[in-house]
Amino acid sequence: MTKPKLLVVEDDKNTLDGLIQILRRGGYTASGVSSGYDALNQLSRESFDIVITDMKLPGMGGLSLLQEIKKKNSSIAIVVVTAYSSIKSAVNAVKHGADEYLAKPVDVEELELVLEKLWEKQQLVIQNRLLKEELKDKYTFSELVGGSPQMHRIFKLIEDVAPSTASVLIMGETGTGKELVAHAIHYRSERAGKPFVALHCAALSEGILESELFGHEKGAFTGAIQSRKGRFELADGGTLFLDELAEMSLKVQVKLLRVLEKGEFERVGGEKTIKVDVRCIAATNRNLEEEVSEGRFREDLFYRLNVICIQMPPLRERKDDIPILSNYFAVKYAKKYKKEIKGFDPEAIKTLCSHHWQGNIRELQNTIERAVVLCKSDTISVDHLPESIMPDNEYIPVIKIPIGTTLKEAEKEIIQRTLQITNGSKQSAAKILGISTRKIEYKTKEWC
Repeated sequence: MTKPKLLVVEDDKNTLDGLIQILRRGGYTASGVSSGYDALNQLSRESFDIVITDMKLPGMGGLSLLQEIKKKNSSIAIVVVTAYSSIKSAVNAVKHGADEYLAKPVDVEELELVLEKLWEKQQLVIQNRLLKEELKDKYTFSELVGGSPQMHRIFKLIEDVAPSTASVLIMGETGTGKELVAHAIHYRSERAGKPFVALHCAALSEGILESELFGHEKGAFTGAIQSRKGRFELADGGTLFLDELAEMSLKVQVKLLRVLEKGEFERVGGEKTIKVDVRCIAATNRNLEEEVSEGRFREDLFYRLNVICIQMPPLRERKDDIPILSNYFAVKYAKKYKKEIKGFDPEAIKTLCSHHWQGNIRELQNTIERAVVLCKSDTISVDHLPESIMPDNEYIPVIKIPIGTTLKEAEKEIIQRTLQITNGSKQSAAKILGISTRKIEYKTKEWC
């Protein structure tokens, strides 16, 4: 581990020089000044990790210096040094922000232990900050990949919406990235340091869903052997993401509406009113306006949630993003499976772009993971893609060959028409015709 950079403040020249020499011999980068004013000037020109200062200094005392340093940079650790007779002043300095104090004459071993402890603490703080920044980046836009106009509009909307506390409704087909948008909104908001709690409402019965949302008291129902907090309590101060919202029964919708309007609820089987501060982000793959008109979803809840609506486009409407997403997932899974993959050959990209992608980005992601696993070279080809995304034979039009056409001419017509159907993919055409890719390449060269 590297050692911290030190600034020593001591008005006695001999003591200052001696301490600097000892610290440098111990592997520290250490500088020294003789007054509080000199210390502030030095700190304005150069960065230090720890300041070691005497409490009694000419002009500006140690306590005043401590306060000025903390005001300018609270991350700098400060060790105050004082005579035994002034221990009370050292304790006072700790109350005002000093990290440690030592009595004169300074014991070098004790000082090194203090410096080591403070440095470890600083490193931990730095690591935690970097981890939070990494986490924030992970759930901002790094997983939301795309360069299409539709995605640029969504990125802009997320930026505009995140700082507010407004409820957000995210609509779109399964696999379009609705939960990623919810994460991005949370981690770009002022609630980023608070919990992000998700609940998938589909496949949960009314009773279980109610308990999951609001919690329950001991004995509220058979099997409730102890009290349990619900998702609203767990998300207090943060964000609650409700996925597949349209699966919620009308009874639970009424209770949800009350929480959103008043910020309070009771646990199942309880009488105590619990207050929470939760931002709600909901998602659905259904058309909620149709659900409202058919009486399956409460109109008042719809309007309460639909303050901001984000409509996620299906992948088939943003095909320009397919090569970008494919390469993103290829890099991701190549790293996961420790493979050296440079990218895709042109025919593989053409095949990916021509597929309908009923399962949207989730289907594409699974397809690329499969391709990476199967790929033995540095390039993914159509051979690594599943049959299910190849052009479907039942949609291939009939190729009519006039009577009197020679076998050579018929072969040329069939191969050329099949290449048209597969958007020029020789490998896909070879699969349809049951011949080798090399034969198609040989024939096309022959015709040039």
